[in-house]
Amino acid sequence: MTALDWPGCENARDLGGLPTASGGKIKSGAFVRTDRIRPQGVPAVLDYGVSRVIDLRLAATECVADPSPLAGHTVYRNVSVLRDEDTVLEDLGDGLAEMYRVILDRGAANLARVLGVMAAAPPGGVLVHCHSGKDRTGLVVALALELAGVAAQEIAADYARTAIGLRPDPDATPRSRLLFAEITAETMLATLEYLRAEYGGAEPYLLAGGLDPEDIGRVTARLGAG
Repeated sequence: MTALDWPGCENARDLGGLPTASGGKIKSGAFVRTDRIRPQGVPAVLDYGVSRVIDLRLAATECVADPSPLAGHTVYRNVSVLRDEDTVLEDLGDGLAEMYRVILDRGAANLARVLGVMAAAPPGGVLVHCHSGKDRTGLVVALALELAGVAAQEIAADYARTAIGLRPDPDATPRSRLLFAEITAETMLATLEYLRAEYGGAEPYLLAGGLDPEDIGRVTARLGAG
């Protein structure tokens, strides 16, 4: 995993180097996560060899209020993780782990679409982002990495690094500050345990959501785990 010093981005990192169960590693440059992209960061994104940017934000609200500077570019796709009616993420649960369980329960079809877009991307790197690169991005990254054979502890450790990249908002509400404190490995481990207990893991969950079985192999191959 390599932190990326991209202009305007606080939480960008290349997930290359994470070990897989087969003894390999995620390929450098294959999978990048970040917070939303600002105009000054576009050259860095394109120069990095990214061939597909997947914006996980809500199209009718977030992307209208804060359009991506890459909207209209051939690399850009907007595939929301949340349902249109779930406009306030913090309303989905009392804590991050509960919020993530709700997103998983409601969003299998949406999350399967995200992985399908990832599987169909042209040669090059895939970048996923939402607003802060924490919640929706964290779930997409977790699902893709589990498909690729990365251990839960490694997925959780990467998720926890988000707390280092993001700067707490000095004007945040007490509730937001409490949620920020939950950006821990334990939160993601609890989420992955729920995914296994309720759905059997990432692969059966995504297949039930409509992901083409062949896309499983395409995702793992592009990450270097095939």
